[in-house]
Amino acid sequence: MTDATTDATAGAANAAPAGKPPARWRKRLRRNPLAALGFGIIGFFLINVAFAPFLAPYDPAAQELRTTYLPPGTGVSLGGPDGEFGLWVSPATRSPIGGVSVDEGEAYPVQWFVRGERYEWLGGTITSDLKLFGVDGPVRFHLLGTDEQGRDVLSRLIHGAWISLFIGLISVSIGVGVGVPLGAISGFLGGAFDIIVQRVVDVMLAFPGILLAIVLVATFGTGLANVMIAVGIASIPVYARLVRGSVLSVKSREYVEAARAMGKGAMPTLFRHVVPNALAPIIVQSSLQMAIAILFAAGLGFLGLGARPPQPEWGLMLARGREYLAVAPHVATFPGLAIVLVVLGFNLVGDALRDALDPRG
Repeated sequence: MTDATTDATAGAANAAPAGKPPARWRKRLRRNPLAALGFGIIGFFLINVAFAPFLAPYDPAAQELRTTYLPPGTGVSLGGPDGEFGLWVSPATRSPIGGVSVDEGEAYPVQWFVRGERYEWLGGTITSDLKLFGVDGPVRFHLLGTDEQGRDVLSRLIHGAWISLFIGLISVSIGVGVGVPLGAISGFLGGAFDIIVQRVVDVMLAFPGILLAIVLVATFGTGLANVMIAVGIASIPVYARLVRGSVLSVKSREYVEAARAMGKGAMPTLFRHVVPNALAPIIVQSSLQMAIAILFAAGLGFLGLGARPPQPEWGLMLARGREYLAVAPHVATFPGLAIVLVVLGFNLVGDALRDALDPRG
């Protein structure tokens, strides 16, 4: 993240004037087709997070070494052995010499809304044994193929969605929770405190965000928790600089001067009158920062500094799939597409929010 991006976000999404109708930005947001597309993409992945065990056909860590590197849809046909219509699956295996072989003389139907092993999800709030689909027979249906250990790629993608989104949410929360108060106090009070804080921010911004995250992960150690902390710390200077600029433009307005004249203290004035009117750029930056955090986490996973096997994290899946591009390109292709889609969704939402909250619009 660069200063230019921060300044552009602050300028385009500055606080709306007090007399502006509060619902105007929502009307502009609803009329933006890119906003609908972005929210649709994010909603799709949130559905995957909420109903992962129901949507995923298999356990993301379940291995079957006889079916490694199966291409997407291997053994799937649109008709049964006696001409029945529907999805049918034939047994498929891979051998080191013969490659992929499908027993077309044997087929089993794919059924919708089947019962399977009981599972708990979202901290036990969801308990069920219902699956969206399953095969009525001793075979497995791999819609997106399998990886180097015979694990179902679709199941791993679905279960990996919550990891990437959770990393983005926690990282942004750390950046907002530390960077916003720090930048607000720095801009409002000024003086020596402002100078010290901004010089520290300058030093942190001198490092590319991903490089700073790599340094922090190397210091704290690998793992999802440390990745979230590292990416969150890397976003603190972005928020601090952004909020400071917004506070400097808001604190000289008449209602702030009136609050001071009424004898209100500096901190109550700051957090009751200044910060609420500087929320627009924070909202925009948070949506964009979600995309950046997911990319950083995927990059750290790709470098082996993030999630550990067998966790179905998209960056880790991409890194492992890179080793088998010549044999099974789908193992790396689908996690890469998932990362591109979710980042695109948050970028579209961020751009739409920036346009909707622009006071000059």
